[in-house]
Amino acid sequence: MKTSASVLFCLSMLIAGPAAWADDATPTTDAPFYVGLGLGHVSVSRGSLSLGGANSGGINGSGSSWSVLGGYYFTDNFGVELGYHDYGKPAAFKQSGFTVQECPVSFSCPQLSAATAEFLGKVEVVPMLDGILRLGVQEWNVGSPGGQLLDKTSGSAFIYGIGVSHHFDYGLNLDITYEHSSFSTGETRIGFSYSF
Repeated sequence: MKTSASVLFCLSMLIAGPAAWADDATPTTDAPFYVGLGLGHVSVSRGSLSLGGANSGGINGSGSSWSVLGGYYFTDNFGVELGYHDYGKPAAFKQSGFTVQECPVSFSCPQLSAATAEFLGKVEVVPMLDGILRLGVQEWNVGSPGGQLLDKTSGSAFIYGIGVSHHFDYGLNLDITYEHSSFSTGETRIGFSYSF
């Protein structure tokens, strides 16, 4: 229930935001909307081995990631962003007593993905280069056999990050971002976005 409420709140802010600011002033940015693609590296550390030999499991590895993002800046300094993140299939393990099995040797590694809704704060560092702070929620999902590794295969988490964006002509931007979530994902990505 909390998960659904968090997502609905962030989506309603994205939809209602432009109307709320429309009465005061129009956005000061020339191109307030943007879409982007990113490639990166993700590390995940969720779950741990049991020294007492109990049954347990977890995801503890790293790999390549890709992201699709879209957002809107209400002003030159504040905006919102929705994103989909594919974190790939990082290494995982499951423990039965004192026997530990690891993927991909003993079983298939689970697919890990997430959807995010974030508020953005942007400030110009130097001309054509902005610093960006991020704060929002992450809805994560672990594919099969995630149910054998973790106590649950989906949920919501707090996510935050920092980044820089370098602007080029024709609305193109080069973006470098680092994000960390309370689900224990850490992602560093580089990508391009287009403002319109």
